[in-house]
Amino acid sequence: MTFSQSPIRAIILAAGQSARLRPLTDDRPKCLLPMGPRTILDWQLESLSAIGVHDVLLVVGYRREMIQAHVAKHHPRTRVTYVTNDEYARTNTLFSLRRALEVHTGDFYYLNADVVFDEQILERLAPLEDGGFLAVDRKQCREEEVKVLVEGQRVTAIGKHLNPEACFGEFIGVAKFSGEFAGRFRESVLREAVAGNEMKFFEHALDVMPDKSGLTAVDITGLPCVEVDFPEDYEYAVREVLRTFRGVEVDE
Repeated sequence: MTFSQSPIRAIILAAGQSARLRPLTDDRPKCLLPMGPRTILDWQLESLSAIGVHDVLLVVGYRREMIQAHVAKHHPRTRVTYVTNDEYARTNTLFSLRRALEVHTGDFYYLNADVVFDEQILERLAPLEDGGFLAVDRKQCREEEVKVLVEGQRVTAIGKHLNPEACFGEFIGVAKFSGEFAGRFRESVLREAVAGNEMKFFEHALDVMPDKSGLTAVDITGLPCVEVDFPEDYEYAVREVLRTFRGVEVDE
């Protein structure tokens, strides 16, 4: 399915060294781990293409040359701009997103490069305008997961620090930011990505916004997705999640 919309860019964060996945990531970045017939990054780029997004800003760091070579070979029609986070070993996604937003000022889709998800999730976000839209899996969360509190559909708090018992669900690392909200969020990222916050996740910049009006949880419960942080996540993604993608056949 292709959506008719104004041109919009996607920002994918792929700078980290993914130490928790070793030895799988000893010789490659996490986004290039094989996932069925493709890599995690391939699935993301193809899902973006399916909704008409062909302009990508890719934040790289660890083994960035491998990512650049892979994209050049397998996605020649995607317009990719590379931004490097040279301090990837001592900073987190807040600083990587700052690198991206220093060169991008408009609307954008946001993707963590370690999320395996069906393209139907982006299809659900695509028609939404003028706000911050977070893909949220409604479930009982674990301590490690990025959780959200909501009132109605409005997100009132986000982060790993929240009480799992009180949370609506897990933010899966896929979002869309557009209109006036995208500008306010950009200002928050640039303001918060400073000394002392090096290891903060990007959602910190959302959580500290005094005015979160327009920040909405988009329920994607039941659609296939998993964030790959640990070896067991990777095995689950390969064995269970991928085979539930719409229109995908996986060899046994």
